Amino acid sequence: MLQHFCDSVKGAISDNVTLKDLGKTGDTDVIRVSAPARPLVKSLYESFSKVAEDLPGRSARNLPGDRALDGVPNRNFHADVQLKDGRAQAITFDLAQFADQDGWATHLPLRIGISGEGQAVTAPADAVDLDLGKFQDMLAAMDEGSDFEDDGDFSTGGSGIDSYAPALPLTASEYAQLEALGIDRKTAEELNREGLGFAQIKALGPELT
Repeated sequence: MLQHFCDSVKGAISDNVTLKDLGKTGDTDVIRVSAPARPLVKSLYESFSKVAEDLPGRSARNLPGDRALDGVPNRNFHADVQLKDGRAQAITFDLAQFADQDGWATHLPLRIGISGEGQAVTAPADAVDLDLGKFQDMLAAMDEGSDFEDDGDFSTGGSGIDSYAPALPLTASEYAQLEALGIDRKTAEELNREGLGFAQIKALGPELT
């Protein structure tokens, strides 16, 4: 389904988007990206709606249909992309293109700069290394017994986890019992906020410690 969706979106873009070389501005190449708004949006809508129809518990009757395209302007839009060494440096889009009339005299360019030099990411001083193996086991334990019904709702199975109902807040005594099992209060609070009750968190003890 994902592959079909990606191919569909790529097809919608390749069928409707055109590129034009506008030459150089300083040390950057400028490429104009143009597309007819309504055909492009229609093609993308068809791509998304096809995926929505294939999702369990979803129905085509819930989609807005072609009437959703009524408000999309039926004319071409374009944006200028500045490239340096094959990488996008900035994108400029004239907001005046949204004006009702075609022959506007005023321009309102919006320029978005793109930087490839982000700051290094560092972990907080009190960060704890995450064991991905234990994390996957924990998710598997949470998912066991949970069934997906035809109407798109999750029902509680053998795991005793209700995906929609909030869990009862943990008591001081329960926090103490969990800490005795090696589950710190912060972890217990986070799992409790996610909808797990005392019994579920206690059952996950071996995966969390």
